[in-house]
Amino acid sequence: MRRWTCVLFSLFFVILAPAAVQAKADNLIQDPGFEIGVSNTYTGSMGDGWVVTAGTGAICTSGSGAVCGNAGVAHAGNQMAFLDWDGSTDTISQTLTTVSGDTYTISYFVAGTHSNSLTVAFGSSTLFSGVIPNSGVSSASDYMEYIFTTTATSNSTPLTFSGLRGTGDLGGELLLDDVSVTDSSVPEPSSVLLLGTGVIGLLETIRRKLQPHWKP
Repeated sequence: MRRWTCVLFSLFFVILAPAAVQAKADNLIQDPGFEIGVSNTYTGSMGDGWVVTAGTGAICTSGSGAVCGNAGVAHAGNQMAFLDWDGSTDTISQTLTTVSGDTYTISYFVAGTHSNSLTVAFGSSTLFSGVIPNSGVSSASDYMEYIFTTTATSNSTPLTFSGLRGTGDLGGELLLDDVSVTDSSVPEPSSVLLLGTGVIGLLETIRRKLQPHWKP
């Protein structure tokens, strides 16, 4: 009986270990909160996985007058991205390794004081195109979270954020923070647990059938 118990648990871990590892989907974004990048303006690589592909992008520090002036506060941590540098479109992008056909959940937080425009795209899919919230930038609670679900059509997918000042707006903020992209096709822990229960039940059935011939 003891030998069978060892076999049962060994089979359980061999079968379920890969699924358990995948049960928690990782965020594919490098520097999702812009905490690794140096507070500065950029027209190319931002040094943390993000790349400015149009206009000027910036990483700002909460409450600091450096670089972005009095831009406001981050949603979390000490830094955030700033996409309202001038009157042209400011775009930052990060190309992700994806699985074609898999479903992905994309989320991010945005805050502002003017009705500036923001366009968000995942590959060829436009997730959002409209104006940002303008309730303020003085508190983390001023940020609004946006969540989208879409399917990757390639094994390499760019995620882009493009900001543009609204007509007549001479300033204001367009702050971006805490970007997340996760593979929704990865099984949830509850699914892994259900699978494990089924496997255990199957192995127990086999044990009972083999019981008359089993020798410890």
